[in-house]
Amino acid sequence: MTPRHLSRTQVPNPVLWYFWGMRQPLRIVVVLLGLLTFSACVGTPGTESASGTSPSVGDSADATGSAPERPGSYREVTFPAQDGATRSGRLFGDGSVAVVLSYMGRSGDSQDDWKTFAESLAEHGYQALTYAREADSEQNDFVDHWRDVLGAATFLRDHGAETVIAGGASIGAVASLHAAEQPDNGINAVLWLAGLHETDSYEFSKADVARISCPIMFVSGEGDAYGSAESARLLHDWAPTSELLFIESYRHGTDILTHDETSARTLSQAMLEFVKRMEDQDATC
Repeated sequence: MTPRHLSRTQVPNPVLWYFWGMRQPLRIVVVLLGLLTFSACVGTPGTESASGTSPSVGDSADATGSAPERPGSYREVTFPAQDGATRSGRLFGDGSVAVVLSYMGRSGDSQDDWKTFAESLAEHGYQALTYAREADSEQNDFVDHWRDVLGAATFLRDHGAETVIAGGASIGAVASLHAAEQPDNGINAVLWLAGLHETDSYEFSKADVARISCPIMFVSGEGDAYGSAESARLLHDWAPTSELLFIESYRHGTDILTHDETSARTLSQAMLEFVKRMEDQDATC
């Protein structure tokens, strides 16, 4: 499935027991009862830690974000948001180019929605940071979400990143763009997936967006039911350093990655190519 990718200069067309014989039934019953009792005491392997409690970020990371390597594709970390609150997250990969990935705002959305793309970034030699925010999706309370983005960007720079891209989907995209509007933000580019130019928590103006001097990629499903395609067009018109991409999908944000195999490949490849183009981006937003 081919995306529609619009730039400012051109508009191309657009997932053993050994049984001891039947002569000893009583012994067999006793042994089986013993096994059942032992199984009930032990429980299911892998569901608890050695201490008998579920593992947490605190088991493997400290407040500075340092963490030992763990089996799997990421390291559990913590970092301070700009407001001083501590956020927990997952750090994928290594490299001098890093991407913050902020998730959408509906009930049930989480950093897991970015996991596959974060793993892909790591495979290509980049860092990726997903995290759990404090904002309450039930109360639609995202007004300070941009402070998480800035804290994540600072964390990545403190851990070797020379280029930081603020990426997000839906409200995560909105918070990322707002973070890029702030002075001394430490962000080199913005990857916007299916955000809106106006929400209960944020409203962008033409003048503010026009002042963002770093590269921005606005992406949306062409048939997005939340209206993100229209917002992407508008913001692209306002932002002189932006590019615009439409994916042939009616799904919203990271739902494209998790529920639409063909479009997910197209979207992932386009976002990876954007990240690659930012490898030499030195100036901040």
